[in-house]
Amino acid sequence: MISVIMSTYREPLKYVRESAASILNQTYQDIEFIIIVDDPNHKELIVYLKDLENADSRVKVVVNEVNCGLPESLNKAIKLSSGEYIARMDADDISEADRLEAELKFLQENNLDLVGCNIRNVDEDGHIINIRGTNYPVSDAAIKKYLKTNSAIPHPTWLVRRKVYIDSGMYQNFPAAQDYDFLTRIAIDNKKLGNLREPKFRYRINDSGISSKKKVLQKTIQHYIKQNYKKGKKSSLDDFYKFLNSKEGEKKKYGLKKYYEQSAKLKTLWKKRRYIEFLMLGTITFFFSDEGRGVVLNVIKEKFLEN
Repeated sequence: MISVIMSTYREPLKYVRESAASILNQTYQDIEFIIIVDDPNHKELIVYLKDLENADSRVKVVVNEVNCGLPESLNKAIKLSSGEYIARMDADDISEADRLEAELKFLQENNLDLVGCNIRNVDEDGHIINIRGTNYPVSDAAIKKYLKTNSAIPHPTWLVRRKVYIDSGMYQNFPAAQDYDFLTRIAIDNKKLGNLREPKFRYRINDSGISSKKKVLQKTIQHYIKQNYKKGKKSSLDDFYKFLNSKEGEKKKYGLKKYYEQSAKLKTLWKKRRYIEFLMLGTITFFFSDEGRGVVLNVIKEKFLEN
């Protein structure tokens, strides 16, 4: 059996309906669907999910008493699960009908510990943005190389052996990039990883995006995890907060803050078709910003590491 785990927060009810339907209508039907509600005040959503639970015995709904955040909510769902395999799902995305069947077959045939798949991005109305989908690496070796630059398996597409989650300590309570941390930890433990080449998942792009402050924190965490992984070292929360408050951490945050300020200016210049100013500022950002240069070089590295 596959235990599908999902945490909801303040996603629109329409998105949650589509997401839940895409799981309950999978070609692989031997599932339990554990849904954690991380906003106890989202009454309309709770009513819908409780009705779904009453209508389908595979659905289990748990409402957190207070907002706990994604890592704690997912860990709670894992502890409640009973399947040999655990699949991730996000409350505003859509799984293709054969996603679970295809991932399970790929995992079993290749004796893998964790698999995911490529994705197609969709807009807020569900229209597909990139028909061909992403091109993440497929093989275990290529994924482990790719992890030296970024996360290599889209988090909401994961199918994981339950034992791997339990033995690896599940998710650490990082403010962001919990999936990248988990992947690097199990990669260091020589767990076997894979991706389906076919896009079996539709990932919804939120045009509102995230704040610059949150981006800085997210990228700082990713930098910390990446540096540890390159050294063959697992990351820890305690060490991260020491790094965050160190001179190196402060320098990294400052550089990222300046980069995102420049990036916002570049986007504005491009929209206004002020191309000469765009080119001048872009050149300055690349040559005089470690962060700006790092972004470009990482994209190039990722392209070479794709399999």
